[in-house]
Amino acid sequence: MWEKGLYPLSLPIKVFIISYLILVGVGLLIALWVVLESPIIKGESINEQYSPEALQEMKSAMFYENLKKAHVHHLGHIFMVFSLVGIYAFTREKNNIKIQVIVWMTIITLIHTLAFLIYSKILLIVFGSAYAILMAYIMIIIFIDCIKQPKDSVS
Repeated sequence: MWEKGLYPLSLPIKVFIISYLILVGVGLLIALWVVLESPIIKGESINEQYSPEALQEMKSAMFYENLKKAHVHHLGHIFMVFSLVGIYAFTREKNNIKIQVIVWMTIITLIHTLAFLIYSKILLIVFGSAYAILMAYIMIIIFIDCIKQPKDSVS
C-alpha cells in the first residue's frame, strides 16, 4: 500500500505534513539559539558568587528542578520524535535504513535527556547535535517523499 510513499496523499494532507515540518524546523532553530545563548555553553559560572555550602544547597535543590525540566524536555522530544518518525515510517526509504534511523533516534533522545538531567555540557552538545542532524535528515526525507513522484508512477 505504501510502495509509493507519501506522494499519492491528497494535497491537504501534504500541506499539513509540510507545515508541520516547518513548525518543527523553526522550533529546532529556536532551541539551537537558546542553547547557544545559555550561560553554561558560554562558559559563564556562578560558582564564585556563592559560598561552598550555599552552592551545595543550590545543587540539591537544582537536581529536582532539573528533573522536572528534563521530564518536560523528554516529553517534548518524545512528541516530536514519535510524530515525525511515524510519518517517516511511511516514506519510500529502504526499511533497513528506516529501522536504523529510528533506533538511533531513540538512543540519542534518551542520552540527550539524561545529559539534560545531569547537566553534562559535553553530552548535551554531542547528542543534541546528533539529534538535530537526525531530525533534519528525517524531515528532508519526508519533504522529498511528499513532492517527488515515484519513478514507476505515470501521471
